[in-house]
Amino acid sequence: MTSRNIDPIIRPCSEELPLEPSVGIGDKITRAIELMVSHNLNRIAVVRNRRAVGMIRLEDAFQEIGLDLPGKS
Repeated sequence: MTSRNIDPIIRPCSEELPLEPSVGIGDKITRAIELMVSHNLNRIAVVRNRRAVGMIRLEDAFQEIGLDLPGKS
């Protein structure tokens, strides 16, 4: 598994997401997955200068690194 960053899978925020926990532009996908799994989240905010600039979905993060989301087929 390669160490990729989140930039290619950032989506626009479709709703208000809490800024904690969050990831920053350029963070690794594995960091985003780790935070979402440990906090039982399906989405996490991507922030720059303490402002949300987008979001990452757990499903997209798993897919980007070549894994299926557990429970999905």
